[in-house]
Amino acid sequence: MWNLTRDEQLVLFFILAAFLIGLGIKLLGGIPHSPGAFSPSLVRVKITGAVKKPGWYNIPQEICVREAVKKAGGPLPWANLTKINLNFPVREGEEISIPEGKINLNQAFPADLAFLPGIGPVLAQRIVEYREKIGGFKSLSQLKEVPGIGEAKFERIKDKITLER
Repeated sequence: MWNLTRDEQLVLFFILAAFLIGLGIKLLGGIPHSPGAFSPSLVRVKITGAVKKPGWYNIPQEICVREAVKKAGGPLPWANLTKINLNFPVREGEEISIPEGKINLNQAFPADLAFLPGIGPVLAQRIVEYREKIGGFKSLSQLKEVPGIGEAKFERIKDKITLER
């Protein structure tokens, strides 16, 4: 029934061996390797506060807080990075909280203002144009004179803005 030549037997053997190896890898969950051999060991840290994408991250344990903040999308324009040590190494299970500062309303770029709650790119540009038109804001409440910023929106952002340097 199976009159196979020596060459055909070898081909069949290699096909069967490849199938069994593949099945074994599939059943074991992949090709095993030592964790430190191909990639650095990862730690799980929580990044909160004034970052663009707060949350839990798996990052290489040898990186510093500065790099961890980059993994979270980078700091928001009003982040106060002078209050933390950005060169400190991260540790497993650590929560890194980036403190908030304030955006200077008279110096901010539209891209910075667009990160404020309820302020998009169009409204941010409108704020900058109004600032240039009036020669700079003299008080925070003057912001309510910009079309599109009412009392409710002003209340949401007033703690994130300043006129001081």
